[in-house]
Amino acid sequence: MRTIRSDIGPQPPLAGTTVTAHVRTAGPDGFHCTVYDVATGRAWDALLPRTEARDLPDGAAPPRPAPGDRVVALVVDVVDAAGAEGADVADGTEGGARLVLSTTAPELVERILAGFVDEIVTGRVVIKGVARVAGSKSKVAVAPTSPGVDARGACIGRGASRLKAAAALLNRGSGRERLEIIEYAGDRTAFLANAMNPVQVTDVLVKGGNAVVAVEEHQLSGGIGEGGLNAELAGRLTGLYVRVVKAGTDMHQAMDRVLAGARVADAR
Repeated sequence: MRTIRSDIGPQPPLAGTTVTAHVRTAGPDGFHCTVYDVATGRAWDALLPRTEARDLPDGAAPPRPAPGDRVVALVVDVVDAAGAEGADVADGTEGGARLVLSTTAPELVERILAGFVDEIVTGRVVIKGVARVAGSKSKVAVAPTSPGVDARGACIGRGASRLKAAAALLNRGSGRERLEIIEYAGDRTAFLANAMNPVQVTDVLVKGGNAVVAVEEHQLSGGIGEGGLNAELAGRLTGLYVRVVKAGTDMHQAMDRVLAGARVADAR
C-alpha cells in the first residue's frame, strides 16, 4: 500500500497537499495527529476537526480514529499552533505551525487516485469533477486529453486494480466508501446517462437545471440509490437536479411535475 506524502521540507505542507496523519489523541475539537516527512523525519502537528472527520448520511455511525491509527487526509489550512484553540502539540513536532486536515474534501479523492493512475500525472487523463459523500460513495468524472486514451479504463486499471488500491487507501481498512469512475461527456444528456452508473438509462430529458431520467423498473432502486444517493451524486456531478422515473413514463409530464415542484419550493 502506498504512502501519500508531499515533499514537505523545511516548511509545512501547503493547503491542497495530501498527507498521512498519525493519530495521537482525541479531544472535543477533534483528532490530534502528527504528520511526518518520510524523507527527513520532520514532524508537524495536525488537527482533524470532528466536523471534518466524515460527512456520512443520516443514521450512519462515523468512524472513530484511535491513537496509533493512520488516516489519509488533505491539508486545508496551516495555522499558528501556539494560538490554536485546545492546542495539544506533540513533543518533537515543529513549533509554530499546525496543519488543519480534512478527510471529506472531494479533492482528497483526486489526489489519491492520481497516486495510482500514471495517466493523470502525465496529463493524458484529466479529472473533470468529483461528487462525494465521504464515507459512502464518490463519483469521479474523467476525460482523455488525446485520441486513443481510455480515461475510464486507465483509472480503473486491469482487474480494477487501480480503483481498488485507491479505495483501500482512502478508507484505510476501516471505511467503506466506494469509488465510481464516470466517463465525462460535453453533452449534458450523455454525461448524466454516464453519471447514473451502475444502472442503464433508457431515456433522459434535460430542461434548464432539471433532469428526468428513466430506468427499467427492476433498476429503479439502484438508480435512485439508498437515501437517493446515486441520483444525488449524479446530479452534483452534472450540475442538475435529477428525478428518476420508470421506463415508459411520459418524460414531458414528469418534467412538468418537477418544474411545478420547483416553483412551489421557490414560493415558500
